[in-house]
Amino acid sequence: MTEAHLDGSGGIPRVSTSDILQRLEVERGSARAGALAFDADGTLWEGDVGFDLFEAFLAGRRARPEAEAALRREAEAFGVAAEGGAHELASALHAAFVAERYPEDRAFAMMAWAFAGWREDELAALVDRVLEEKGHAARIRPALLPILDWAGSRGVPVYVVSASPRFVIERAVARLGVAPERIAAMTPAVREGRLAPELGAPATYGEGKTRALERLFPELAVLAAFGDSAYDAALLRTARLPVAVAPSPKLLAVAGSIPGLVLLAT
Repeated sequence: MTEAHLDGSGGIPRVSTSDILQRLEVERGSARAGALAFDADGTLWEGDVGFDLFEAFLAGRRARPEAEAALRREAEAFGVAAEGGAHELASALHAAFVAERYPEDRAFAMMAWAFAGWREDELAALVDRVLEEKGHAARIRPALLPILDWAGSRGVPVYVVSASPRFVIERAVARLGVAPERIAAMTPAVREGRLAPELGAPATYGEGKTRALERLFPELAVLAAFGDSAYDAALLRTARLPVAVAPSPKLLAVAGSIPGLVLLAT
């Protein structure tokens, strides 16, 4: 999941895709077991598939009773007033997030486990419909495709670490050739074949992105990392080559804390 964006570079050196590829060749020659790490929303593609899915979820009044108690606890914990059941609570929490009265890390986790009561096959059908309606394929950033091709041709693994729900990220990156075992994202628990109203794995937000990558890739020799938001900063700092892609104002504000950060021209 992502933040609002600016066109300015904030003084970060601007580089082309070919510049990145040249740097990757150099870094690959000096790394024992290197990988590439990408944020998803706002980085690999324009827009946010997690938001797209959750907005469709709300528009269709698709929240189920299994989520109600957890949503109510969440609303009470953050002083979000709502009358009614699961749909009203999910809507109120979303509105509070938009108004910056509900923290991003909790909101992004909620947008995954609020699907409690859904079967995974039901959810896959909704995800596919939303991706198609939102023209997801056309939103993938062309400047990154040669970098992904480079990784594939050289056997360099690609990992995707996102704060969006895993069930939408898996399907969104499948067309880019990223295997499910190389994805970390907000992952609800599953019980008796249905999603539960809680995460089943640690949250993938901020420093949680780096910890998730460490679990997936223990060597953690990251040749390059790509991100657009301030909560990608920790992930970017793990890389020999940190790359900002259409950076948000908040990422620009902390750019000085990320040594060697460059801005990819998209």
